[in-house]
Amino acid sequence: MNANSPPSIGPEMPVEIRAMISVLSEALPGWEAQQWACPPGRPKDVDERIRQARRAGVMAIICPNEEGTWSVLLMQRTLDGSPHSGQISLPGGAEESSDRGDLKRTAMRECAEEVGVELHEHQVIGALSPLYIPPSDFWVLPFVAWCASRPQIRRQHEEVARIMFLPLERLPMPGFHWPNHVVKVGGGSMQVPGMLCQNQVLWGATAMMLSELNCAWHRACEALKG
Repeated sequence: MNANSPPSIGPEMPVEIRAMISVLSEALPGWEAQQWACPPGRPKDVDERIRQARRAGVMAIICPNEEGTWSVLLMQRTLDGSPHSGQISLPGGAEESSDRGDLKRTAMRECAEEVGVELHEHQVIGALSPLYIPPSDFWVLPFVAWCASRPQIRRQHEEVARIMFLPLERLPMPGFHWPNHVVKVGGGSMQVPGMLCQNQVLWGATAMMLSELNCAWHRACEALKG
């Protein structure tokens, strides 16, 4: 199954997830949605640079939180000195040879390693648009999965500081720039589009991915209204 091949739909699947599968199998919002959370000064994507970039897969898991509200699972990385040290991200990481060129396999493996959530193939319902991340030189493909209930977490303490469940309804409305927040970058500070998530600014590539996820979610919800 390729990145956007629709999975099988069982009778127990919620209508929101069914609608999301349909949206993810069509033309994706892409830059139209990503731009609303794009940091200032982001360099233009260059084909040659992207071809030579390392490949990675991440997973956006949609699931109910403790209140039963559809949410996305996020994690905050530990302070390890890497380009994305201490930032909020989706579970995921670099492709390994054992993944056999399949970034969905990468995202599923990393999800199990980092947060202890072992997904089955049928839970992965599609993919978002790939995104090049200049600071770490990664070309990232974000996948979307769902869980019927809040998954049991077993975080990898060396890489993951904490886990968060962000309600999708809290994400900024599609079509509007995300509000600016001040973040520390390379010994200085800058204003970037983002949002507060448990007193931490969610911004950068993760915000761009979530902006597209949110746009797709809104399309799915609108389709349900008829």
